[in-house]
Parts: sequence; C-alpha cells; structure tokens
Amino acid sequence: MTAVTASRIVGARIAPTKDGPLGPLSAGWGAAVEVEVPLEPTPLEVQPSAYVRTAWADRKHGVTPSVRAAAAVAGGVLHVRLRWKALNPRPAITDNNVFADACAVLFPLDGKGAELATMGDPAHPVQAWHWRAGTAIPFVIQATGLGTVTRQAPPHGVSVEATWNADEWSVVFSRPLEEQGVPIRGGANVPIGIAVWQGALEERAGLKSHTPGWLTLEVPA
Repeated sequence: MTAVTASRIVGARIAPTKDGPLGPLSAGWGAAVEVEVPLEPTPLEVQPSAYVRTAWADRKHGVTPSVRAAAAVAGGVLHVRLRWKALNPRPAITDNNVFADACAVLFPLDGKGAELATMGDPAHPVQAWHWRAGTAIPFVIQATGLGTVTRQAPPHGVSVEATWNADEWSVVFSRPLEEQGVPIRGGANVPIGIAVWQGALEERAGLKSHTPGWLTLEVPA
C-alpha cells in the first residue's frame, strides 16, 4: 500500500475479522487507501502559557513532517490508523522530565464546523481522541478554545492499539459508529485534524506537529 499526499482520507468498508479489532498491523489495511498528510509546527505565539512561549523561543518543536493516515469501517466500527517515523521513540513516561510519544485525531463535536486553530470556541466545541505511549486506554478530551481542555471519564467508547516497529509508530483508534459523541455515520464527510508529539524532543500539550486546517474523513456508506 503506497501513501499518496492528500487532504482527504477515504475510508474503506471491509469485512470484520474473527480475530477482533483491526489492529495496527492487520492485513485488512491492505484494502484501505493510505494518504500522507503534511504536518506543521503549532505556532508558538498562540501557546496559552507565557512560560512556554519564552522557554521555547529558541527551540524547535513540531518537527514531524508528515503522518500517513488511513480509515476503515468493519462491523459497524470506525478505525483510523496513523503511522509516523520515530527514530528515537519514547514508549512511556518514566520520570518527571521524560515525555512520551503521542498522537491524536480531532473532530468538531457537532460534526460540522469549528475553528481548528483555536481548538473550537464555546459555541463550537471540539473533541479529540488522544493516545499517549504507555497507556492502554486513550484520553477523550473536549475543548472550547485554547487552554480549555477537559477529559471525559471512561467508558467513552473509544479504544486504541499501538505498535512500534521498523522505526515507526502505528496507532489505531476505534469507535463504534453509533457511539455517543462526535456524529460519525456511514456516508458522511467528517472534518478531522491530526496531531503528533515526539517525546524525545520534549513535545507535550500545545507543542506538537499538526494539520493547520481540517482534513475530510469520508466514511463509507
């Protein structure tokens, strides 16, 4: 499966397997079209912390140039896979100055529109599914603007599976289509954003690589 650069992720409909969820290395991904999505550093000037803006003024962040993304629906469950290079992986938080690798997918909570650059606003909240290396359950967070992130306690319907192999992370987020939260239905076009954190570079919180604008996730009918 060769990745092509695009701003749309076209989901495939595949038959569910007897082995359970579509994992990062499952053969079923061969039926999906993987696209390469360019990423950019989050602007330092919009970081809500004055300390971060000062401390990182002469440091680089957001150096992951792109992520490969694919999506599939199997047995009424949406799976979104992200893959990116991590030559110096950080698979867990082992000390207070160690930061784990991470990634997230972001959606407007109403499935229609919100300002991505500001993480939504009070009238247009956003929801993110956030994986951090070393954790088995993803965080589901909501925001109504920069610095307003709150976590939703499980059970929240979102699961994740991750594998590091051949110098890259492969992470699959899964959620039933009919689960409460972001409205994701068969045949819908859903705005989606992507973010990646490289723990070896001490990236965390707002310091990351991201899609500066919404992509389109085409959910198969």
